[in-house]
Amino acid sequence: MASNLTITHLRFDAVAEEGIRLNGLMAGNYLRNGMASVMLRATCTETHRTARPTPEHAAHCPACWLLAAHVEPGKVRRAYSMAPPLPSRQQVEPGEPFSFGISLYGEGLGFLPYFVLALTEVGRLGVGPGRGSFRIRQIQAVEPLRGLIQDVLRPDAQLVQVPSLHVDWQAAHAAASTLAGTLRRDEVTLHFLTPVRLTEQERLVRMPDFAVLFRRLLERIDEMARQWNLGGRRTPEELELLYGCAERVRLVDADVKWMDLKSYSGRTKKERWFSGFVGQATYRSQDWLNLLPWLVLGQGVQVGKDTVRGNGMFMLAQGDGYWNWLGDLQAVS
Repeated sequence: MASNLTITHLRFDAVAEEGIRLNGLMAGNYLRNGMASVMLRATCTETHRTARPTPEHAAHCPACWLLAAHVEPGKVRRAYSMAPPLPSRQQVEPGEPFSFGISLYGEGLGFLPYFVLALTEVGRLGVGPGRGSFRIRQIQAVEPLRGLIQDVLRPDAQLVQVPSLHVDWQAAHAAASTLAGTLRRDEVTLHFLTPVRLTEQERLVRMPDFAVLFRRLLERIDEMARQWNLGGRRTPEELELLYGCAERVRLVDADVKWMDLKSYSGRTKKERWFSGFVGQATYRSQDWLNLLPWLVLGQGVQVGKDTVRGNGMFMLAQGDGYWNWLGDLQAVS
């Protein structure tokens, strides 16, 4: 029941040249929209179309493929997710350092130059209300399960190195095995760091129901592996086993709140909601040995809707803190 998905986490260390208004949980949306705008303007010949691009165009345009308008919306999983600064912050002052991340999945690593060039240009043009500018100081690949770091762009360098460091099933399974031996009262606590937007039968789920969360997470992992790592489909017997384990997990305690967030699309001229719940929840189960590897690996892919905007980031309270490499998360660990 393994997965061949690979996840490359990139940390962009930046310095604000002007004051930047991140507006808390809106930061991932601002960064993603800025990046999308630059990519579309620089590489897409149909940027100004209001209708969906033709299949022929979408098949060959990296911007459309990555960002906005594939001909099968809702079926193709994007090859990246945004990871905004954590903990969330309202403002970055001039001269102040801050970090954010991009996660690339499988063959999505081949798009690395597009992300580096686009985010460098976003820094020059500015981001957020008021368009505060920043300078990218360095880029590093991070493997949080083993605590490894690899340089991608060194300070004051021009040459981007393609990293070989990534999170995979073997690292996740090993971390889960270690973690299982430390659990108390068969309980696991999840911290939901950015809005988690789950749906079940096309309805929003406003509480951290474990079975729903796990189904969406496993679906995402499997689809990402299939589309970006040439993985196969999981057998019905495997799904029945894992979903059955998830159904037996009980919610012990929850402290979550719903965050209403919305974004305006310059391309479609419409507003769209990307709200979700944040906070924490504690669960109890006798089946963690089957479930923990997927939770560990799932931290890296995020869960639910709008992960490209930074949504769906969660972290196991037990362990070393998967997303600590983005900032000081001691307050929630």
